[in-house]
Amino acid sequence: MQRVRLLVLLVIANAVFCVAEGAQKSEQPNIVFAFADDWGRYASVYREPDRPTINDVIRTPNFDALAESGVLFWDAHVSAPSCTPSRTSVLTGRHFYRNGSGSQLHSPWAGEKPADPVMKLRSYHQLLKDAGYHTGVTYKTHVAMHLFNGVESQYNQAGQNFNRFSQFVSAGKTVEEQLQLKAKLLDEVRGNMRGFLDKREEGQPFCWYFSPTNTHRSWVWKSAQQLWGINPGDLKGKMPSFLPDNETVRQDMADYLGECQAFDLAVGVIVDELKQRGLFENTILVVSGDHGAPGFPRGKTNLFNFGTRVPLLVHWPKGIRNAGRRIDNPTSLIDLAPTYLEAVGLPAHEGMNGKSLLPILLDGEAQGFTELGNDYVITGRERHVGNARADSLPYPSRAIRTKDYLYVRNFKADRWPMMTPPLSEGESTHGDFDGGPTKRWFAEVQEQLEYSKYVDWAWGKRAAEELYDLQSDPDQLTNLADVPAYATIRAEMSELLMGILNETGDPRVVGEGDGFDRAPYLDSNARRANKNR
Repeated sequence: MQRVRLLVLLVIANAVFCVAEGAQKSEQPNIVFAFADDWGRYASVYREPDRPTINDVIRTPNFDALAESGVLFWDAHVSAPSCTPSRTSVLTGRHFYRNGSGSQLHSPWAGEKPADPVMKLRSYHQLLKDAGYHTGVTYKTHVAMHLFNGVESQYNQAGQNFNRFSQFVSAGKTVEEQLQLKAKLLDEVRGNMRGFLDKREEGQPFCWYFSPTNTHRSWVWKSAQQLWGINPGDLKGKMPSFLPDNETVRQDMADYLGECQAFDLAVGVIVDELKQRGLFENTILVVSGDHGAPGFPRGKTNLFNFGTRVPLLVHWPKGIRNAGRRIDNPTSLIDLAPTYLEAVGLPAHEGMNGKSLLPILLDGEAQGFTELGNDYVITGRERHVGNARADSLPYPSRAIRTKDYLYVRNFKADRWPMMTPPLSEGESTHGDFDGGPTKRWFAEVQEQLEYSKYVDWAWGKRAAEELYDLQSDPDQLTNLADVPAYATIRAEMSELLMGILNETGDPRVVGEGDGFDRAPYLDSNARRANKNR
């Protein structure tokens, strides 16, 4: 039976390749990547029947509908939970630490610009353009622009107000005015998409990267009720255990979920425009986010699930067999670049670490934990913002996760993982913990004994090695690295991680890690912050 399945898969894959090689351009699949800024794994389709979670409150009908007629990835992760390294790794299909200045946020390469490794890399956008595709990007980039084929590939002609969704819509004084402003922002999304599509030659296949920033802080306080009817009280008892379940944090989370629902509306516009143009059936539509929630402990910039785990679905009516499947394998977003390339008949570019997901999409029997998927994913981080630690030093960490365990290696465990305490209420940009109501609450209570466990989970120093049982400890709060009963698992996970890092030339491991530590520059805010410490 297995041989038969493999034979069928090879025949299908060969047919797709032949279409890409021999047919008219219009028969090649189009690619649309809807990639939300700071959107963690929040969609109603990710609800868990055995425990209450944040996903019980959010409503994402467009994402859910696509999941029902596509393939949903249950355990997807970014390479690094920070904007620039996450996005660069997606475009190049490489582990984040292999991308030069693209390995860290706001960190130009320490040396002459032509020597920056990212300048020599080729993204899937570049490779698709070489193959005749019309390529473009709307809203956020945050990477070296040559990876998008230059600034001329940007399509924001209809505006960029969607990036401040709650601020824009909340200006309406009545419900009717707010509905009109919502409609105006959705018209902007459609206008930018049309501007991109109208620039292509007749029948030319296209690759569009749609990346609004409205889910990035900040958003309007109490906009959840005003704009979306989300009651913060409904989150009571559903918050992760490392977050204080109080009115302030619940309200902050509810407002964030409202922005996530705004992004879902934009996805609906994209689907509608593709259908109106007769392009929906042969478009590979991928929807995801670049890392976990901002401004909440253990989210953005952290290697726990709350920081690296993101939504991911692939929808392609003409290509996917037996739609509506769920894949449980650990999956990395670096797998997308080789997937796109293989789907159009191009080989993965030399140096890509990702594994094409095309076999999963084409094999209608692949679901649950499948042998066609990954056994593990690699994640990590270096510098996020320059003012988190003295001398702009990063917090270097790498992790490997399987379906059962998360193992983290903190190479400089003597450093503060989020920021050098104490946290000042007024320093919204201080450290790797974004500003907002939750951060201000932490600043107010950080010296109070009753909240000490939350403060420690938020930014306390961490062990050099961390090991978590993902099945029994979904919030990763109990470090098992020093528990004798888990010594064998820790050793096996450590050996596997370090072997992969050595094999793939991670500078932090092969003896060049000080390149990440050298601060090539500090912005004025970081200089002032470090001078005062």
